[in-house]
Amino acid sequence: MTEPLFHTTCPSCGAPVQIHSATAVTIICSYCSSLLTRQDNSLQDTGRDSALLQDFSPLQIGTTGTYAAQSFNIIGRLQAKYDSGIWNEWYIKFNDGTDGWLSESSDQYVIVKHTQSPNNPPEFHTIRAGVTTLDFGKRFIASDVHEITLSQATAQGELPFRLPENYQNRVSDWRSENAFLTLDYEQTPPLAYLGSTVKLNELSLGNTRDEIQIRQSAGSLKGTRQSENCPNCGSPVNWITGATANIICPSCSSEIDTSNGKAELIAANNMRQAQDTASTLPLGKTGNINGTHYTVIGLVRKEEISFSDAYALMNQQNPAGYGVVPQGYWTEYLLYSPSHGFKWLVETPEDGFSLSETLADFPRLDAHNRPQGSTKLYDYGSRVSYAAGAFYWHIRANDINVYQDYRQGNSKLSAEYSRNELAWSKSTPVPYQQIAQWFNLGNAPKYTTQMKPDPVSRGLVYLMMAVFVIINIPAWLMMGTDGDGFEFSFFVSAVVLFILHGVGTSSDD
Repeated sequence: MTEPLFHTTCPSCGAPVQIHSATAVTIICSYCSSLLTRQDNSLQDTGRDSALLQDFSPLQIGTTGTYAAQSFNIIGRLQAKYDSGIWNEWYIKFNDGTDGWLSESSDQYVIVKHTQSPNNPPEFHTIRAGVTTLDFGKRFIASDVHEITLSQATAQGELPFRLPENYQNRVSDWRSENAFLTLDYEQTPPLAYLGSTVKLNELSLGNTRDEIQIRQSAGSLKGTRQSENCPNCGSPVNWITGATANIICPSCSSEIDTSNGKAELIAANNMRQAQDTASTLPLGKTGNINGTHYTVIGLVRKEEISFSDAYALMNQQNPAGYGVVPQGYWTEYLLYSPSHGFKWLVETPEDGFSLSETLADFPRLDAHNRPQGSTKLYDYGSRVSYAAGAFYWHIRANDINVYQDYRQGNSKLSAEYSRNELAWSKSTPVPYQQIAQWFNLGNAPKYTTQMKPDPVSRGLVYLMMAVFVIINIPAWLMMGTDGDGFEFSFFVSAVVLFILHGVGTSSDD
């Protein structure tokens, strides 16, 4: 830890306060959590406290590390609660006197430093995630575009700005492989921060919190499985501490928040679901994947809809969903390991299972925003029909996404778009026999990629034939029995009836 530049006492409790950055504006007393502001060489008490939410991060004030051949110290933290859970921005000071930010969210880490704003940056309202590009030393694509409202932000240590009680801002994140750019539209031109995605084991960290310290501050370790009764229906719900703050009750579909360490009802729902009987892997099922233990903590059933329908729904062009017809479905299982984080298993009736992982680094894209060296497969959309379990973001029924899939070797790259975000994932097919071995499915029915849809009943087919004849009788009568029009219409009708009869016959096989 660097030597402090300034010593004083807290005006609230009298405890010693040390300041390490000459640009610090907001300081939080480490003893009483009072939020203080620096004015000249004194501290003023704002009358607000800044107690942090329960925390499972190994990072802390005083943690040291190395990035881009420069050593740094963590001297402050901004903590905020938003839709995707708890988000930490660690304020870091480098040994050359510059500062930066280490962002921590859902086991994803990014380090950025302030840099000169791009020439002619785009207007915020024109930026579209996954569409808008920006040349800034290299070609960036917009990955996250949000208008942020923070009403529950807290802090620790020291920060280079004042922390208002309610904070509103407009921010866009941009990606180019592992490079990361943030444009902060709090002012014009926007502030720019440039850096890269990182892994903690690459930073040569020192003075991190150990398991005992984490347990003492948070009550349990990150990755510990917790259980409580649903506040709405009383059924048991499970979540992973420090990793999944949002829960959908498996029994009643109520939305539950656990970021404060207990199950708190967000929105009640009395619809019971039968996903345990409809899915191959039930919630809570554990498996051993290549020597690592994973637990099924979340389950999502998605309807496949056309790309154009999904795009219209996502952009509020067809909010009621008129004319949107599902074309199929698939199931996504969220897996969690305390030592290895999250993975996804995706199950489709056509292709079986695939193991998927969200990419921290974006693939290298060509001028058309397609992964280089890949082959385009298809575009499609999805709509969440139901979800159950614990998730690291806020998921709801009827959430819409659009996808673009690409073949790359034996794997598939998928670009997933929501209205404000772009994410890339990589998936690899897994045979059912391997799934059965991983999760000890025993005598579960053997999965086959040759699965067919449920047959149509003979009664329904005959009803369809009768309706077809009835609605065509007026047209036949108007045509009369003479002329080519009647003969052609009769021929086409006979072909349709023959096909329908064949469907009814095959359904009995």
